[in-house]
Amino acid sequence: MKTLNHKIEIVTDSLWADLIKSYPKLVRFDAPKIVLCNRLTRTAGKNYQTENRIHLANKFFVRNHSQMMLTILPHEIAHQADFNLFGVYEKHDGHGPNWAKIMVQLGLPANRYHSLTI
Repeated sequence: MKTLNHKIEIVTDSLWADLIKSYPKLVRFDAPKIVLCNRLTRTAGKNYQTENRIHLANKFFVRNHSQMMLTILPHEIAHQADFNLFGVYEKHDGHGPNWAKIMVQLGLPANRYHSLTI
């Protein structure tokens, strides 16, 4: 049986490969590293763009595995792609128009917030 981290890595690589098809410039960047984190308590995920790393809240992951994989992980990956493509300006804008376009490209609504129970 595959470990949870391995499953997350497979989903991450697949999402990143899909984005590369739409944004060939991303081929120059590695997919972000995903870390399950016990320190996040109110946030489901956090992207550390300059480190190319995403932390996912373990507390939410345990309770909402499917939603974390289908919405939160892509949401955070879209932040990384946004930063890689458009730079620091988008980092400060957060959920700006370029991030929203990337979310739509992933087939998801550009929602700023999750609806997971804390």
